[in-house]
Amino acid sequence: MKTASFLAFLLACTAPAASAWNLVNKVNADSRGMPGAESFVSVTSGSASAYATDGNARPGKVICSSGTTCRFGPISASILVNGKRTVTPMGCTTWSNCGYQITDTNVAVTTGMSWDDAIKTWVARYGTSITRSYAYAYSTDPGWTVRICAAWGTYTTGGYYMLPGTDSCATPPIPPNQCDVLGVSVDLNFGDLKIGDITGARKQATRQVRCTRKASVRYQVSVGNPFPLGNGISSTLTVNGIRAGEMISLPAGTSTLTIASTLTDTGARAGAFSKTVVLIQSFM
Repeated sequence: MKTASFLAFLLACTAPAASAWNLVNKVNADSRGMPGAESFVSVTSGSASAYATDGNARPGKVICSSGTTCRFGPISASILVNGKRTVTPMGCTTWSNCGYQITDTNVAVTTGMSWDDAIKTWVARYGTSITRSYAYAYSTDPGWTVRICAAWGTYTTGGYYMLPGTDSCATPPIPPNQCDVLGVSVDLNFGDLKIGDITGARKQATRQVRCTRKASVRYQVSVGNPFPLGNGISSTLTVNGIRAGEMISLPAGTSTLTIASTLTDTGARAGAFSKTVVLIQSFM
Protein backbone atom coordinates (compact mmCIF):
# COMPACT_ATOMS: atom_id res chain seq x y z
CA MET A 1 0.00 0.00 0.00
CA LYS A 2 1.47 3.35 -0.99
CA THR A 3 0.31 6.77 0.02
CA ALA A 4 1.27 9.97 -1.71
CA SER A 5 1.76 13.21 0.12
CA PHE A 6 1.48 16.54 -1.64
CA LEU A 7 2.50 18.53 1.42
CA ALA A 8 5.72 20.45 1.10
CA PHE A 9 7.44 22.58 3.64
CA LEU A 10 9.85 25.38 2.90
CA LEU A 11 13.19 25.56 4.61
CA ALA A 12 14.25 29.08 3.86
CA CYS A 13 16.62 31.55 5.30
CA THR A 14 17.02 35.12 4.21
CA ALA A 15 20.67 36.02 4.22
CA PRO A 16 21.76 38.78 6.56
CA ALA A 17 21.14 42.35 5.44
CA ALA A 18 24.85 42.72 4.73
CA SER A 19 24.64 40.01 2.07
CA ALA A 20 23.89 40.45 -1.60
CA TRP A 21 22.31 36.99 -1.83
CA ASN A 22 19.33 35.09 -0.52
CA LEU A 23 20.04 31.37 -0.25
CA VAL A 24 16.92 29.20 -0.04
CA ASN A 25 16.34 25.45 0.31
CA LYS A 26 13.00 23.73 -0.26
CA VAL A 27 12.48 20.19 1.08
CA ASN A 28 9.37 18.37 -0.14
CA ALA A 29 7.44 15.98 2.11
CA ASP A 30 7.76 13.03 -0.27
CA SER A 31 10.22 11.05 1.80
CA ARG A 32 11.03 7.54 0.57
CA GLY A 33 13.78 5.00 0.98
CA MET A 34 17.10 5.73 -0.67
CA PRO A 35 17.98 3.11 -3.30
CA GLY A 36 20.67 0.71 -2.11
CA ALA A 37 20.67 2.05 1.46
CA GLU A 38 19.52 0.60 4.76
CA SER A 39 15.76 0.83 5.28
CA PHE A 40 16.13 3.73 7.73
CA VAL A 41 17.92 6.02 5.23
CA SER A 42 15.43 8.23 3.40
CA VAL A 43 15.60 11.01 0.83
CA THR A 44 13.23 13.74 -0.29
CA SER A 45 12.97 15.77 -3.45
CA GLY A 46 13.62 19.48 -3.25
CA SER A 47 15.27 22.56 -4.65
CA ALA A 48 17.92 25.13 -3.85
CA SER A 49 17.96 28.74 -4.99
CA ALA A 50 20.31 31.70 -4.88
CA TYR A 51 19.15 35.12 -5.96
CA ALA A 52 20.61 38.59 -5.63
CA THR A 53 19.21 41.24 -3.30
CA ASP A 54 20.20 44.75 -2.42
CA GLY A 55 23.09 45.06 -0.02
CA ASN A 56 26.77 44.50 0.29
CA ALA A 57 28.58 41.32 -0.67
CA ARG A 58 28.76 38.59 1.96
CA PRO A 59 31.96 39.36 3.89
CA GLY A 60 34.90 37.02 4.31
CA LYS A 61 36.64 34.34 2.32
CA VAL A 62 35.63 30.80 1.50
CA ILE A 63 36.45 28.30 4.23
CA CYS A 64 37.31 24.70 3.33
CA SER A 65 37.39 22.14 6.14
CA SER A 66 40.65 20.73 4.77
CA GLY A 67 42.99 21.89 2.03
CA THR A 68 42.53 24.95 -0.16
CA THR A 69 40.00 23.51 -2.63
CA CYS A 70 36.52 22.19 -1.85
CA ARG A 71 32.99 21.93 -3.24
CA PHE A 72 30.33 24.57 -2.57
CA GLY A 73 26.56 24.14 -2.81
CA PRO A 74 23.36 23.18 -0.98
CA ILE A 75 23.60 20.43 1.65
CA SER A 76 21.48 18.32 3.95
CA ALA A 77 22.72 18.95 7.49
CA SER A 78 20.22 17.27 9.78
CA ILE A 79 20.54 17.40 13.56
CA LEU A 80 20.84 14.10 15.42
CA VAL A 81 19.62 13.29 18.91
CA ASN A 82 23.17 13.82 20.26
CA GLY A 83 23.29 17.32 18.76
CA LYS A 84 25.70 16.41 16.00
CA ARG A 85 25.03 16.80 12.29
CA THR A 86 24.83 14.29 9.48
CA VAL A 87 25.85 16.09 6.30
CA THR A 88 25.42 15.03 2.68
CA PRO A 89 25.49 17.06 -0.54
CA MET A 90 22.19 17.80 -2.21
CA GLY A 91 21.61 15.22 -4.92
CA CYS A 92 22.12 11.79 -3.32
CA THR A 93 20.56 9.39 -5.83
CA THR A 94 21.72 6.12 -4.22
CA TRP A 95 23.65 5.02 -1.16
CA SER A 96 26.78 4.61 -3.29
CA ASN A 97 26.35 8.07 -4.82
CA CYS A 98 25.94 10.23 -1.75
CA GLY A 99 29.25 11.91 -1.13
CA TYR A 100 32.02 14.04 -2.53
CA GLN A 101 31.62 12.41 -5.97
CA ILE A 102 28.36 14.33 -6.53
CA THR A 103 29.17 17.15 -8.94
CA ASP A 104 25.79 18.21 -10.33
CA THR A 105 24.67 20.41 -7.42
CA ASN A 106 27.91 22.15 -6.50
CA VAL A 107 30.94 23.97 -7.85
CA ALA A 108 34.66 23.89 -7.06
CA VAL A 109 35.86 26.82 -4.96
CA THR A 110 39.11 27.81 -3.25
CA THR A 111 39.95 29.52 0.01
CA GLY A 112 41.18 32.59 -1.91
CA MET A 113 37.65 33.35 -3.16
CA SER A 114 35.10 35.55 -1.43
CA TRP A 115 31.78 34.02 -0.46
CA ASP A 116 30.13 36.39 -2.88
CA ASP A 117 32.28 35.05 -5.73
CA ALA A 118 31.57 31.46 -4.68
CA ILE A 119 27.81 32.09 -4.93
CA LYS A 120 28.26 33.86 -8.25
CA THR A 121 30.21 30.86 -9.53
CA TRP A 122 27.36 28.56 -8.51
CA VAL A 123 24.77 30.82 -10.18
CA ALA A 124 26.89 31.04 -13.34
CA ARG A 125 26.72 27.25 -13.65
CA TYR A 126 23.17 26.47 -12.49
CA GLY A 127 21.23 29.70 -12.78
CA THR A 128 19.28 30.86 -9.76
CA SER A 129 17.66 27.51 -8.89
CA ILE A 130 18.00 23.73 -9.22
CA THR A 131 15.54 20.93 -8.47
CA ARG A 132 16.35 17.27 -7.82
CA SER A 133 14.06 14.25 -7.42
CA TYR A 134 16.59 12.87 -4.93
CA ALA A 135 17.74 15.94 -3.05
CA TYR A 136 18.08 15.80 0.73
CA ALA A 137 19.03 12.60 2.57
CA TYR A 138 18.46 11.88 6.27
CA SER A 139 17.86 9.02 8.70
CA THR A 140 14.36 7.98 9.75
CA ASP A 141 15.64 5.51 12.32
CA PRO A 142 13.56 6.06 15.50
CA GLY A 143 15.30 8.34 17.98
CA TRP A 144 17.99 9.38 15.53
CA THR A 145 17.13 12.52 13.52
CA VAL A 146 15.40 15.22 15.56
CA ARG A 147 15.41 17.96 12.89
CA ILE A 148 15.89 17.78 9.14
CA CYS A 149 17.95 20.76 8.06
CA ALA A 150 19.02 22.19 4.73
CA ALA A 151 21.74 24.75 4.27
CA TRP A 152 24.60 25.87 2.06
CA GLY A 153 28.23 25.10 2.69
CA THR A 154 31.53 23.71 1.54
CA TYR A 155 32.76 20.15 1.90
CA THR A 156 35.63 17.84 1.11
CA THR A 157 36.32 14.21 1.88
CA GLY A 158 37.71 15.49 5.17
CA GLY A 159 34.65 17.37 6.45
CA TYR A 160 32.30 20.28 5.87
CA TYR A 161 31.77 23.94 6.72
CA MET A 162 28.23 25.32 6.91
CA LEU A 163 27.82 28.89 5.71
CA PRO A 164 26.43 30.94 8.63
CA GLY A 165 22.94 32.29 8.18
CA THR A 166 21.79 29.62 5.71
CA ASP A 167 20.70 26.87 8.09
CA SER A 168 16.98 26.24 8.54
CA CYS A 169 15.28 23.20 10.06
CA ALA A 170 11.91 21.50 10.41
CA THR A 171 10.38 18.31 11.79
CA PRO A 172 11.54 15.46 9.54
CA PRO A 173 8.83 14.00 7.31
CA ILE A 174 8.09 10.34 7.99
CA PRO A 175 7.97 8.28 4.79
CA PRO A 176 4.89 6.10 4.26
CA ASN A 177 5.59 2.51 5.17
CA GLN A 178 5.87 0.17 2.24
CA CYS A 179 6.58 -3.54 1.86
CA ASP A 180 7.60 -4.84 -1.54
CA VAL A 181 7.57 -8.55 -2.30
CA LEU A 182 10.47 -9.42 -4.59
CA GLY A 183 10.44 -12.04 -7.31
CA VAL A 184 7.91 -13.56 -9.69
CA SER A 185 4.55 -15.14 -8.88
CA VAL A 186 4.46 -18.24 -6.67
CA ASP A 187 3.66 -21.63 -8.26
CA LEU A 188 2.84 -24.39 -5.78
CA ASN A 189 2.75 -27.66 -7.74
CA PHE A 190 1.61 -30.78 -5.90
CA GLY A 191 2.19 -33.14 -8.80
CA ASP A 192 0.30 -36.45 -8.78
CA LEU A 193 -1.55 -37.35 -5.56
CA LYS A 194 -3.40 -40.47 -4.52
CA ILE A 195 -6.93 -40.00 -3.20
CA GLY A 196 -5.95 -41.03 0.33
CA ASP A 197 -2.91 -38.73 0.41
CA ILE A 198 -4.63 -35.41 -0.28
CA THR A 199 -5.58 -34.12 3.17
CA GLY A 200 -2.55 -32.58 4.83
CA ALA A 201 -0.45 -32.47 1.66
CA ARG A 202 1.61 -29.28 1.79
CA LYS A 203 3.75 -27.25 -0.57
CA GLN A 204 5.55 -23.99 0.11
CA ALA A 205 7.70 -21.36 -1.56
CA THR A 206 9.67 -18.41 -0.25
CA ARG A 207 10.02 -14.84 -1.44
CA GLN A 208 11.97 -11.89 -0.09
CA VAL A 209 10.03 -8.91 1.22
CA ARG A 210 11.53 -5.48 1.88
CA CYS A 211 9.78 -3.08 4.29
CA THR A 212 10.58 0.57 4.89
CA ARG A 213 9.93 0.14 8.61
CA LYS A 214 8.67 -2.54 10.97
CA ALA A 215 5.12 -3.32 9.90
CA SER A 216 1.97 -5.19 10.85
CA VAL A 217 0.76 -6.65 7.55
CA ARG A 218 -2.21 -8.73 6.47
CA TYR A 219 -2.14 -10.90 3.33
CA GLN A 220 -5.68 -11.77 2.30
CA VAL A 221 -6.62 -14.32 -0.37
CA SER A 222 -8.71 -12.70 -3.08
CA VAL A 223 -11.25 -15.58 -3.16
CA GLY A 224 -11.32 -16.37 0.55
CA ASN A 225 -9.32 -18.83 2.61
CA PRO A 226 -9.72 -21.82 2.36
CA PHE A 227 -10.77 -21.92 -1.28
CA PRO A 228 -11.78 -24.72 -3.71
CA LEU A 229 -9.31 -26.02 -6.27
CA GLY A 230 -11.79 -28.22 -8.11
CA ASN A 231 -12.55 -31.95 -8.11
CA GLY A 232 -13.39 -31.97 -4.41
CA ILE A 233 -10.12 -30.48 -3.14
CA SER A 234 -9.60 -27.24 -1.21
CA SER A 235 -6.51 -25.31 -0.16
CA THR A 236 -5.66 -23.22 2.90
CA LEU A 237 -2.87 -20.67 2.47
CA THR A 238 -0.53 -19.57 5.25
CA VAL A 239 2.07 -16.81 5.27
CA ASN A 240 4.98 -17.34 7.65
CA GLY A 241 2.96 -20.08 9.35
CA ILE A 242 -0.04 -17.79 9.96
CA ARG A 243 -3.33 -18.40 8.17
CA ALA A 244 -3.63 -15.88 5.31
CA GLY A 245 -6.01 -13.10 6.33
CA GLU A 246 -4.57 -12.79 9.81
CA MET A 247 -2.00 -10.21 10.89
CA ILE A 248 1.74 -10.92 10.75
CA SER A 249 4.68 -8.78 11.84
CA LEU A 250 7.51 -7.98 9.45
CA PRO A 251 10.78 -6.31 10.45
CA ALA A 252 12.31 -3.27 8.79
CA GLY A 253 14.58 -4.17 5.92
CA THR A 254 14.61 -7.45 4.01
CA SER A 255 13.10 -10.64 5.40
CA THR A 256 11.62 -13.89 4.09
CA LEU A 257 7.99 -14.67 3.36
CA THR A 258 7.08 -18.35 3.41
CA ILE A 259 3.86 -18.92 1.46
CA ALA A 260 2.38 -22.39 1.90
CA SER A 261 -0.68 -24.31 0.72
CA THR A 262 -2.20 -27.21 2.66
CA LEU A 263 -4.79 -29.37 0.93
CA THR A 264 -8.04 -30.83 2.27
CA ASP A 265 -10.06 -33.66 0.71
CA THR A 266 -13.68 -32.49 0.53
CA GLY A 267 -14.85 -35.35 -1.69
CA ALA A 268 -11.95 -35.74 -4.07
CA ARG A 269 -12.44 -37.16 -7.54
CA ALA A 270 -9.86 -38.20 -10.08
CA GLY A 271 -8.67 -35.44 -12.39
CA ALA A 272 -6.65 -32.27 -12.51
CA PHE A 273 -7.09 -29.43 -10.05
CA SER A 274 -5.69 -25.89 -10.12
CA LYS A 275 -6.48 -22.35 -9.05
CA THR A 276 -4.96 -18.90 -9.48
CA VAL A 277 -5.47 -16.53 -6.57
CA VAL A 278 -4.11 -13.13 -5.55
CA LEU A 279 -2.70 -12.24 -2.14
CA ILE A 280 -3.77 -8.72 -1.21
CA GLN A 281 -1.37 -6.85 1.10
CA SER A 282 -2.68 -4.31 3.59
CA PHE A 283 -1.19 -2.42 6.54
CA MET A 284 -2.65 -1.77 9.94
